[in-house]
Amino acid sequence: MSPIEFSNELKGWQTGIGALLGFLALIVGALWNFHLNRRRDAALRAEEALSVAAALYGEILLLRKEVGRLARAVANVHVNGGTTRNPIVKFDEHFLEAHSLSEPLLYKALAPKIGLLSSDLILYITEFHQKFQEARMSLPLLVDKPGRKYGYSVATVLVPARDAVKNIQPALKKIERMASVSRPADDVDLGQTEDVIEMEEEFLNTPSPP
Repeated sequence: MSPIEFSNELKGWQTGIGALLGFLALIVGALWNFHLNRRRDAALRAEEALSVAAALYGEILLLRKEVGRLARAVANVHVNGGTTRNPIVKFDEHFLEAHSLSEPLLYKALAPKIGLLSSDLILYITEFHQKFQEARMSLPLLVDKPGRKYGYSVATVLVPARDAVKNIQPALKKIERMASVSRPADDVDLGQTEDVIEMEEEFLNTPSPP
């Protein structure tokens, strides 16, 4: 091959190599942009998940206090009813009005975004609201109704109320770490709730006399 022919051949290769390098540069650039977009999307999802968790955390603290107050009140009325012949406070419409539980508005509004949270937080939060609603729906059952020949145990309210207060604690601690909350959630006083639940379970498990 003459020098002129070799030079022409080299020019052709240079063109092909330049095109290949340009194509590779485009691929690398596209992959890098994709990587940056993924990082940006992940950061946005993490930020949104933290916002959702913080909002639910604030609402749960309020609802947790409410259901704790309800548990204390139900337990006190039950104990006083067993020790007082004519108790002043009893399970009636006035009691229901004084101890009604709030509607979890934020939980319902943010339900489509719950999936942004980790699986353990989802389980804890959904269980809390399930127990909260169970206590809320069971409360009216404690009121005696004419013509109804049976009654409901106070445990139908106290057990879910206690579980709502206690079982959510790991989730609250995790969200506090995520959001760098300086003051952790206060403990909720359940009063005589555990004692009454134990008495009710013992009573229900005691065999009837022949």
